[in-house]
Amino acid sequence: MMKRFIYIISGLLFTMSSVFAQNEIDALRYSQYFPSGTARSIGMGGAIGAVGGDFTGLSINPAGIGLYRQSEFSFSPSLSWNNTSSDFLGNTFEDVKYNFNFGNLGMVFNNDLHRESGWVSTSFGIGYNRLNSFNQTIYMSGINNNSSLLDNFVDYANGTLPANLNDYYEGVAFDTYAIDTVSTTSYFNDFNLDGYGQKQSREVKSKGSTGEYAFSFGANYSHRLYIGATIGIQRVRYEQDIIHTESDPGDIINYMDYFNFYENLRTTGVGYTFKIGAIARPFDFLRVGAAFHLPTFYNLKDEYSTSMEANFDAEDSNLGFQEAFSPLGEYKYQLRSPSRLILSATGTIGKMGMISADYEFVDYTKANLDANDYRFEDENAAIDAIYRAAHNLRLGGELRLGLAYLRAGYAFYASPFATSEPNVDADNQILTAGFGFRNKDYFVDFSFSNNSSQTRYYMYVPQMTDGSLNTSDANSIQMTMGFRF
Repeated sequence: MMKRFIYIISGLLFTMSSVFAQNEIDALRYSQYFPSGTARSIGMGGAIGAVGGDFTGLSINPAGIGLYRQSEFSFSPSLSWNNTSSDFLGNTFEDVKYNFNFGNLGMVFNNDLHRESGWVSTSFGIGYNRLNSFNQTIYMSGINNNSSLLDNFVDYANGTLPANLNDYYEGVAFDTYAIDTVSTTSYFNDFNLDGYGQKQSREVKSKGSTGEYAFSFGANYSHRLYIGATIGIQRVRYEQDIIHTESDPGDIINYMDYFNFYENLRTTGVGYTFKIGAIARPFDFLRVGAAFHLPTFYNLKDEYSTSMEANFDAEDSNLGFQEAFSPLGEYKYQLRSPSRLILSATGTIGKMGMISADYEFVDYTKANLDANDYRFEDENAAIDAIYRAAHNLRLGGELRLGLAYLRAGYAFYASPFATSEPNVDADNQILTAGFGFRNKDYFVDFSFSNNSSQTRYYMYVPQMTDGSLNTSDANSIQMTMGFRF
C-alpha cells in the first residue's frame, strides 16, 4: 500500500510512524466542524439549534426549517484571514493567509397548508453550508543544536536495504546523499557527526474546506412542534505543501551546505450523512430542541509526492548539488466520522430579542478508517488512544431595535485530544458579533468572528526536536443577503 507521511498541522500532534499513510490525522481533520453558514448564525456564536428560520440550521438542527413562514433565498459571501504566530527554538514568526469564500447559498420553499392547528405548514430546503476551513500558513525557524530531520530519515532507514527504502521519505534522502550507508543496512548523516547547530526552518501552507450540500424537509405542527430531516452530501478539498529546510549559514558543519525536503498532498472526496431533529415550544417564550447526526461516510482520495534537494560544500565533497523525486502516489480509502448529539434552547423576551444555547457532544474515538486492501488496525487503535469525547458549547443573543438587530456570541470547542496528549488543552474559543436589518421581504446581515487556539507542532518524532508553539487567530467578516417571497 502506498503510504503517506504522518505529520502535524493546525494543532495535531502525533509521532511519525510511516510515510504518506492515511491515519488518525485525517480522521480528526474531517471530523471537526466549525460551521459558518449565515451571518446571523455566526453573529450569535453558532447557537442556532433551537432558533430556526435560518439556513444554517439545516446543517445543525433540521427541525429549524419548520419555523419558516415564507419561502426564502439567501447567500453569504465571506472574507477570512488567519493570523498564525510560531514560537520555535526561541524565535517568533508571524504569517497570515487570506481567503474569499461563501458561507452559505440556499433556498427554502415554504408550503402554507392554511390551517390553524395540526400540520399548518411544510418546508423544503436545498443549498450549501460551509462546515470548516483549512486555510492557514505557518512558518517556523531557529537554530537546532540537538537534532535534524536527517536523524528521522536515518531512523527509518536503519535495518533496510537501500533498494527497499521508502520512495516518499528516506529514499529521497538517500538518493541525494543526505544520508549514506556505513554498512549494508546501517546509515548516518553529517549533521549528526558534526554536532548540529544548523538553521532549521519549515513552512506549512494549507488550503481547502469541508462543505455540506443540504437537502432538508420539515413541518410545523400547531406552532408547538417542529420536525425536520436533512440528507447531507459533504465535499472535502484539502491541499497542503510543506517545505523543510536545514542549512549551515555559519559554515560550522563539514560536508553538507543545505538540504530542502518538499511534501505535497491533495485530498478530495465526498461524504454522506443523515440528520434528524425536533424543536418543541412548551411556552410561548421558550423553544427546546434536539438533533442527532449520523456518522458521515467519506470516500476519499489522496494524491501525494515528495522531493529533496541537497547541496554539499565544494571543499569537502565533489557531490555538488543533488536532487531526487518520488513517484506521484495515489490512494483511495474510506473514513467514517463520529455521530453527533446536539441539545438546544432558545428563550425570547417578548419582541425585544432572544438568547440561545447549543450543547454538542461528539466522541472522536468513534472515527474509523478503512480500505478495500487494508484494515487500518494500527491507525484505528491510535484514534482510540489519542482522542476523546468532546463537549462543545455555543451561546448567542439577539437584540431587536425596530428593523435593526444587534447580535453577539461565544463558542467553546473542547480539545479532541486525550489527557495524556501534549495538546490536551488545544481548545478553540470563538467570539462573534453582528448586526442586520430585516423586514417582510428582504434582509441583510453582517458578522465578525474570531476563532483562537494554541497548539504544539512537531516537525518529526517529538523526542528528537522541540515543538513549535503555534497560536492561531482565524478571523472572518461575513455578509448575508436574503429575499423572501
